[in-house]
Amino acid sequence: MATIDSILVVVDPTVEHDFVIERAKGILRYNKASVRFFINTSNTLTQHSYAYEGMDGHFLEKQRLLFIEHYRKILHELVEEFSAMGVSATSTFTEEHNLAEAILSEIREYAPDLVLKSTHHHSLLRKTVITNTDWRLIRKCPKPLLLVKPRSWFEEGSAVASVDPLHAKAAQSKLDHKLIETAEAVARAFNQTPKVFHCYFPFSSTMFPTATETIDQLRELKERHEAELNELLAGHNVESENVEITRGDLVPSLIHYLDKTNANILIIGALSRNILERAIVGNTAEKILDGCPCDVLIIKPD
Repeated sequence: MATIDSILVVVDPTVEHDFVIERAKGILRYNKASVRFFINTSNTLTQHSYAYEGMDGHFLEKQRLLFIEHYRKILHELVEEFSAMGVSATSTFTEEHNLAEAILSEIREYAPDLVLKSTHHHSLLRKTVITNTDWRLIRKCPKPLLLVKPRSWFEEGSAVASVDPLHAKAAQSKLDHKLIETAEAVARAFNQTPKVFHCYFPFSSTMFPTATETIDQLRELKERHEAELNELLAGHNVESENVEITRGDLVPSLIHYLDKTNANILIIGALSRNILERAIVGNTAEKILDGCPCDVLIIKPD
């Protein structure tokens, strides 16, 4: 990822402690960048929406203005706090009904180098919930997108790039290099360990071999993946002990590795796909993002 000169921080005013602010401070300690804080809340307190309940329109408008004042106060305090740190800080407040489209519109207007947004922690489910807004941003956000989980970073953690050197799409090879370079840059900036993860899933014929098939096929498959991964890693500064290649189901294997390595951030790529690919890959991505114990940075091809 190139030098970060500007950051857009999507603030969630509904949570008491928004970890996205903590991440922004961490990034700005190592990058001299400007920051814009953004809040969007749709205006549901309209006279028409509550007319059937006989509520007074003037009362509803007053309540709406109080909410706006509250949100603007949050933004003002953030701008003051970061300005006191020597950061060039601004803010924007909107009232669009579609949060994802409001964020995308702000991205087009501000053109940041990095977008930060927290994912929601659902107390009843006791898990982090990836919302429809998050999915919309993953698909449409033209800039690197950091989805922040509600937890602090490990002091001695890792930045993990998940790569797939045998991916059929030609753009993937360049994207994998970009993912590794980003992991290395994050590791240098935050005193973390850069790591690379690759998981491959054997074809059904190698998982359930016939009488004519032998264990040699699995060995040959492993050697092919290892060779491609080694070729990908050539020129990168990732120690061999920090490279993981495994066979099996991607989601549990990756999540186990992230837990084992005290991962603070998972760096993954997002390629444009057709409808069928989105249905298949989207399901896997949902499982990864929901089960991922750390922040997720989504990178697009150049």
